[in-house]
Formats: sequence, C-alpha cells, structure tokens
Amino acid sequence: MKSLKGHLVIATPQLEGPIFARSVILMLDHGADGAMGVILNHPLDVVVTDLSGKIFEDEFVWDKNLLLGGPVTGPLMVLHTLEEMADQVVMPGVYCTLEATKVQDILSRKVEPSLIVANYSGWGPDQLEGEFERDSWLTLPAQIEHIFRKDDDKDLWKDVVSAVNTQKLSEFLDIREFPSDPSLN
Repeated sequence: MKSLKGHLVIATPQLEGPIFARSVILMLDHGADGAMGVILNHPLDVVVTDLSGKIFEDEFVWDKNLLLGGPVTGPLMVLHTLEEMADQVVMPGVYCTLEATKVQDILSRKVEPSLIVANYSGWGPDQLEGEFERDSWLTLPAQIEHIFRKDDDKDLWKDVVSAVNTQKLSEFLDIREFPSDPSLN
C-alpha cells in the first residue's frame, strides 16, 4: 500500500451524503493503521472571533471562517506554512498544528496562509482502500495552491477533478508533458 499522505482524496460524483459529496480531502496520514484527512471545501458559518473567549482564554477578532474537516470529532487544528509552529509535516511547505497553545498563537497572530479546521475524516485499517475499490474516490498529489485558495476562487472540486482527468488522459496517451491550457496550442 502506497501512503496517500500529502495527496488529495476527491469524492467521485456517485459518492453521496451530506459531508462527503463533492468533498476534497487533504490526507494528513495514511498507513496500515488507517487514514486521516481534512475536508478542504466545507466552510462553516463560524469565524475565529466566535472562538475567542470561549475555547481560548484570550480575546481576538478575526473574521476567518472555520472548515468542517469531517464527521469525526477531534481537536481544532490549523494548516499553515510556518515550520517553527508545526506539530506535523503534511507535505513540503504545509504543516499541521494541533497543540492548543500553538493553535491559539497562530490564531491570535492571524497567520496567513492558513486553514482552521474543526473535526476530521478518518478511516480504519483497509477501510479507505475498500472505498477506492468501489470507485468512491479519486486521488491527486496535493499542491499548495489546492490547499490555500482565495475565497473567490472557482470550485475546488471541479478544478481537482479536471486535473485528475487531465492526468489520466496524459497517462493513457503516454504524453509526458501536458500544457495547462491545451486550447492555446
């Protein structure tokens, strides 16, 4: 089994359900014991300011939305680019922080780029692999641009599905380099 840590797991159109339909998940860990990731494209109607004074002792104002990382209850985590604040390396240049004092520090400093994530997506041993066999998911190596997008960017799910299709076409045709916009040729 090849680890999908640092890859995107993308829901196929036939995968239905309120949480996973059209989800794009960044894999934080994947191995013999199971898998863990966070959904990148499910914003909540909660901003960081809503947490100050409730979850964290310090008061601070930041109108940045939190994301719903999945159905599994877990600690609040931050994905960011500050190596010195990392609890885990997700992929080169992207880090995850779970430790509460570090999370509070990142939030109070309004670090960008960042994603603040509540909950996560988790799979037991071989569970995700079984879902791949049922064609529930596609995969794509993650890029920083997939993770830290502007709010006004187009639909992440459509963009990464298109990238997967382009990759599959180039593999099928044995094309080693595929232009980002073939219509310009």
